[in-house]
Amino acid sequence: MCATYHLVSNASGDFLKKMFFIAGEASGDIYGGLIAHEMSRLSNIGPIEMRGWGGDKMTEAGVEVSKHYRELAYMGVWEVATHLGTILGNLKKCWNEIEAFTPDAIVLVDFPGFNMRIAQKAARAKWGDVKIFQVVAPQVWAWKKGRIKSLARDYTAVFPVLPFEHNLLIAGGVQSIYCGHPLLDTLSTNQDETQQVPTKPVLALLPGSRKQELHKMLPVLLEVAKQFPEMEAVIAGAPGAADTLYIQAREAGVNVVFGQTRNLLKTAKFAVITSGTATLEAALLNTSHVLVYKTSSLTYAIAKLLVNVKFIGLTNLILNREVVPELIQGRCTAGNIAKEIQSLDTSTQRIAFDELRMSLGHTGASERIAQRMLEIISVDHPS
Repeated sequence: MCATYHLVSNASGDFLKKMFFIAGEASGDIYGGLIAHEMSRLSNIGPIEMRGWGGDKMTEAGVEVSKHYRELAYMGVWEVATHLGTILGNLKKCWNEIEAFTPDAIVLVDFPGFNMRIAQKAARAKWGDVKIFQVVAPQVWAWKKGRIKSLARDYTAVFPVLPFEHNLLIAGGVQSIYCGHPLLDTLSTNQDETQQVPTKPVLALLPGSRKQELHKMLPVLLEVAKQFPEMEAVIAGAPGAADTLYIQAREAGVNVVFGQTRNLLKTAKFAVITSGTATLEAALLNTSHVLVYKTSSLTYAIAKLLVNVKFIGLTNLILNREVVPELIQGRCTAGNIAKEIQSLDTSTQRIAFDELRMSLGHTGASERIAQRMLEIISVDHPS
């Protein structure tokens, strides 16, 4: 366990340290919020001024958020290309905010396409020895292995969250610090449990958190719902997403719930989940599920050429075998999904989920990450 540093404000009442956080999606906002909360707690609350780009969880943790991640999340070659002007404008705006703020440290959470560009600029900053941290390492084991050089060059420390990433990063010269996965910390917190008790087994449907994912996945999952009238299909609304994005579901008579994803997964007999962190969360909650994903034809074709992995699901990647069936692109049809639901050996899958929990270690990753960051930024001001 690393040392804990308690920062204090100086005699004039000014903050001793300044931190800038960037998270570009819902999961990053959650992890950023957890780390910001732990930083404030470990530093006696208040002495660190925290600003950044993120979401509601970071705001709740005391970060002054000036731009919400809903305006940042573009994924896929075609999607990025068609919004390139907006993305470049966001990069410029974000960097201008950072330069004006002159933070002592920048905490970048996941979102590598954006955050690595910010890190490169920050590494050349003229205002002082800014510390640059990355939480959730870019998936250099899957594609863009050249990013390892950038991670070694630009970052003070990288905090991978998957156990097999640490040695790979160390071998590439990266200052990697493995503290575990912050997702485990979220599982110990309860959401509002006032939802109605279902009268039928629940089929949880998670169509994703980005607009382009919803556009692709929602119609498919609604077709799946039709094939299981004996189950109550419930869609998990994405954090912060407009209710209007789910009009199609309302018209089909399928219930949409917001802010209840974890409780929905806990109560579900089965789940169909768009690829992302939610698949790992479902596995840790012991919820049987299949993974689905669809993107534009161009994005998929390019990804097939560039990405060198057997699986895209986090559970499968960590365990190095297909525990969770993956129905991607052309295989992602309502008929195929229904067949997987009907044929899946759920008992074998749940045994594998126990193995997954063992491999990820214990809770407390958020605290450990915050402690290590405080240690690094506080070397000139130990208590």
